[in-house]
Amino acid sequence: MKGIFPWLSNWFFNYVGASIIEKGSTIEESVSSDRNIHVKRNVYVGVNSALASHVVEGIFGNIIYFQVKVGDNSTLGGFDIIAPGCELKDNSYLLPMAAATKYNTTKGDNYYYGIPLRRIFKKKIMDYLMVSEKDLQRAEELRMKQGSEKLERIKKEENKKDRDFKKKGEKVNE
Repeated sequence: MKGIFPWLSNWFFNYVGASIIEKGSTIEESVSSDRNIHVKRNVYVGVNSALASHVVEGIFGNIIYFQVKVGDNSTLGGFDIIAPGCELKDNSYLLPMAAATKYNTTKGDNYYYGIPLRRIFKKKIMDYLMVSEKDLQRAEELRMKQGSEKLERIKKEENKKDRDFKKKGEKVNE
């Protein structure tokens, strides 16, 4: 969060129980990201993006109210709008000025753009980001390498915990 106390908003939402914002997530200055949202780990919500869990609909003022979920490692560029009931799966990347209509769900592991939100294909990514196919391939290889390193690190930590637990058990038995 930007502002005088950048940590205060995340703490407040979690303390009050209005929303769940997990560790490593950043929510920039936004229009309406106030309650009934679940933002998982390492998420970036860009400036003036809105995670709207409620919306007034129609001329009679019916209020639609559903939870908004944003998966791990997702990124919302500036000026994105996520409507009630939407779920962005892990590793969803929204380009600036994209909007998800009510109850949209992304498949994750891809880039999304436009109104309404739609997946961007490889050729369009290359044109938009001005990169070659070789650059995309290197990026994918790097992502795979980082994923395998993370799994190895987790396995090592679990093995260490198991060894420490067994050592404690042996000391108690002595």
